[in-house]
Amino acid sequence: MRLAFFSDIHGNLEALEAVLKDIESQNIDRSYCLGDLVGYGPQPDEVVQRIRELKIPTILGNYDDAIGSEKESCGCEYSPGRETEVGDESINWTITNTSAAAKEFLRALPHTLEFVEEGVKFLLVHGSPIDHLLEYIRPDTSSERIHEVLERVIADVVVNGHTHLPMARWAMGKLVFNDGSVGRPKDGNPEACYLIVDVIQQSISYEFRRVQYDVKSVAEKMIEVGLPPELALVLALGKGYNMGQSKSKNTIDFKI
Repeated sequence: MRLAFFSDIHGNLEALEAVLKDIESQNIDRSYCLGDLVGYGPQPDEVVQRIRELKIPTILGNYDDAIGSEKESCGCEYSPGRETEVGDESINWTITNTSAAAKEFLRALPHTLEFVEEGVKFLLVHGSPIDHLLEYIRPDTSSERIHEVLERVIADVVVNGHTHLPMARWAMGKLVFNDGSVGRPKDGNPEACYLIVDVIQQSISYEFRRVQYDVKSVAEKMIEVGLPPELALVLALGKGYNMGQSKSKNTIDFKI
């Protein structure tokens, strides 16, 4: 079984279309979206509509929750000052420019998804198994915290989003993935990112795929529609550090 996981599209329709086209070329059996369809980007309605028409199983992200319920904050970690102001401007713009039908769809999304493939149990969350929306499980999250998060998890594989940083960690006999970000990567590479997992008789192999798209066009569109120019700069340059995992493939055999 060949599975694709993607998340954190953030209103970036061009990046989503590029990823969907790449997924189609990879002979994927099933695709899953781990939330944050909206926020930051210039086409929230179009992204929601695309996910809906494809009927891709999708879970709730913190930005989906904020926009769907018209909240004042998405709960993101912003530094005081201009970064907070930009976050607030993004929230307000997206609420104004997201239709009632899209908001209704977002509000109805589940917090988690669980399924079994080839005897391997999967758990999908946006944040963490403990805090489904807001906790960041990063590559540098302490081993102690990872163990606390996984203590009551019965799944063999946990896939999350939220951090925008591709990640694969092995802890407590489980694989913990982050699928990166389609529409707003933060690992220093502006190309869209998603995760492929192959499951064959309790053996797991995985690959982080990077997909090119017209980043400049989206950045220009963000400014044209009135979003803060800082958001366009983050999109164009990427943010944070590079995991060096974008081309990696690995295999792990489970004994379940």
